Amino acid sequence: MTKSTYNELINDSLVHQSVTERLEDFGGKNRIELDNELISLILDLYNDDQDFPYQKIRKFSMGDILAYLQATHRYYLTKKLPEIEQSLLHIFSKYGQTHELLAELCLFFNEYKNDLVEHVKMEEREFFPYIKKLMKASAGEYTKAEIADLLNSASISQFTEHHDSIEDELKEVSQIIHRYSPVERPPMPYRVFLNQVEFFELELRKHAIIEDHVLVPMAVELEAQLRASL
Repeated sequence: MTKSTYNELINDSLVHQSVTERLEDFGGKNRIELDNELISLILDLYNDDQDFPYQKIRKFSMGDILAYLQATHRYYLTKKLPEIEQSLLHIFSKYGQTHELLAELCLFFNEYKNDLVEHVKMEEREFFPYIKKLMKASAGEYTKAEIADLLNSASISQFTEHHDSIEDELKEVSQIIHRYSPVERPPMPYRVFLNQVEFFELELRKHAIIEDHVLVPMAVELEAQLRASL
């Protein structure tokens, strides 16, 4: 087996574990059940998002897409971020304040974590509830007057205008490490931390793609249908 083949197998295994693990309620009691084809398409998205047929995912219900995205939020906040923080604590315990890179890394990552948590909370507090209301309206649970009030109170465009690319900021971590050590390889704990951060950056990018290219177009279409029904 070549090294590249081995690396591909490792990467595929990590991606599969990451995508399926978030569907568990961390204890396995309340697993989110999604269609196997949808899970397979999401895994394909990790391999290639350049020419990905997004319409194949859009055939699934908004409820399923939303359930996956909310499970991903929980996964990030309760597992991925704590794991990365633990690696940073390990670096701190090993090098203390004698390593000049450490203070910059700690400061940047703490600020980034706060921005990401606020980003997720905003979506859970405002964006996703609005989409759920659109779904209820489409299912006939709202009167025409209630639908009009809903559409006048907010819109998908309001949310997308202020939708930051939070994943782009994470590139700064690898830039900080490589800037400090342009010739020599960073120490092992830093490489572990860097690998976690780079995989998390990939995670966030795929998450944003599903939001921007699947959920948002579906919600815009639903919004238009509701407006036309008034």
